[in-house]
Amino acid sequence: MIKKHREKSNRMLIHEAGLRRLLPSHPQYPLIEQEYGKMKYGYKGEEALDYYLTFLPHENYHILHGLRIKDSKGRYFQIDTLLITSTHCLIIDSKYVSGKLEFDEVGSQLIRYKSDGEMERMADPLSQVARHRYQLSLWLEHHGFPSLPIASLVALTHNKAHLVKTSPSLMKKVTFLTNLPNRVNEINALHSTEFLNKKDLNKLTKTLIKKHTPGNFNFLQTYNIKQEELIKGVICMTCGCNLVKKKRKYWTCKRCNTQSLSVHFYAIEDYKLLISTTIQNKELRDFLLISSASEAYNILVSLDLPSVGHKKGRVYMLEHFRISFSP
Repeated sequence: MIKKHREKSNRMLIHEAGLRRLLPSHPQYPLIEQEYGKMKYGYKGEEALDYYLTFLPHENYHILHGLRIKDSKGRYFQIDTLLITSTHCLIIDSKYVSGKLEFDEVGSQLIRYKSDGEMERMADPLSQVARHRYQLSLWLEHHGFPSLPIASLVALTHNKAHLVKTSPSLMKKVTFLTNLPNRVNEINALHSTEFLNKKDLNKLTKTLIKKHTPGNFNFLQTYNIKQEELIKGVICMTCGCNLVKKKRKYWTCKRCNTQSLSVHFYAIEDYKLLISTTIQNKELRDFLLISSASEAYNILVSLDLPSVGHKKGRVYMLEHFRISFSP
């Protein structure tokens, strides 16, 4: 059963917000678009993985997606998909890469042969999952859990991926997406000793979820962008312009006349992702392009955010603000 559902990473959400809030003519826009494209395709591969996991007997597995935790030495690591049973853990790393692929286990690299004959050398996912197995074992020991056997698989999720120079030993570590349920069941058959009872299995799963920490990413600093270069205002979710103004209780787009009660919450989310996890009345007015302090106050109060300070000095905390509604 799925205990932690797959979500877009914080880094991916930040890049989406950045592309919304920058003009395409900005000199950093192509680089941001390129980085976002890599994350988008990676996420697409992870989502493809989810379909084949539905063929597993879910009552025997606790499934956690996109888990980012810190090992006993303070190093963060992220696992695409973690399967936990009473007998073992299984780390699955998805790779959404097309073309002819060669796993160079001696040189610890993944080689992609392009159509023009050139080779593209990529980071080795086998080395990565081996490192993650080690870090997870440290984490289990540090938190007082039994030393569970930890297996790993690299799942090739692109339907145009083709392996060259394979070997039986390699195919125990790498699988195509369509064969994933079979490989998981084969790994399951190798482990029969129970290390966790039902109570401890639930405790381990809850502890992992509690220790999950989304990654931090400073968009403005990383891309050397000034805050004033960001597009301000409430952006229309239909046509993408920032000509949305409040008319009575509705936000109305001046270009396409789309109306919404809550589209301004997306602008607040963009502010949180790109600028700061705290906001004051004046900062909200400046970013949403509204002039009324009382209107800004009503918006902030409606969010039911924790705050510190009083009157003009009140600071609202956006860290746990989440959008869970349609615009």
